[in-house]
Amino acid sequence: MGGWDDDWYYHRKDKKSRDWIRIARYAIYGGFAIVAIVVLLVFIPRAGLSVEIMETGEAISTVNIKINNNNPREIHNVTVVFDDDKEKKQVFNSIGPFSSIFVTPDKDNLNFKKIFVTADNGKLQTTKYR
Repeated sequence: MGGWDDDWYYHRKDKKSRDWIRIARYAIYGGFAIVAIVVLLVFIPRAGLSVEIMETGEAISTVNIKINNNNPREIHNVTVVFDDDKEKKQVFNSIGPFSSIFVTPDKDNLNFKKIFVTADNGKLQTTKYR
């Protein structure tokens, strides 16, 4: 054998050792994949305009409606209508990104069955039934 054939290379190759750097790299990639899946499953279904109805059944019943803007941009001309009553609609100028507003219906509209919320001149619409 010549001077280039050293025994230490062959002995090291035969030895079973784990490549911890490669294992750590794949663990990090797997972690990023899991975080991406969770973000997609949580945030995408909630994107857009959503409405929540909160009622209290105490001595005096109150109804609060929470309107959420889950868009990364500001929405304008938010209109809230209770039970197809176009004459008594509530108009709000704008809702900032990832924020919400609370709306309370008038005394005449406390027994509403559905809520229509439109924004951006009708581009975003949602209907919530009670």
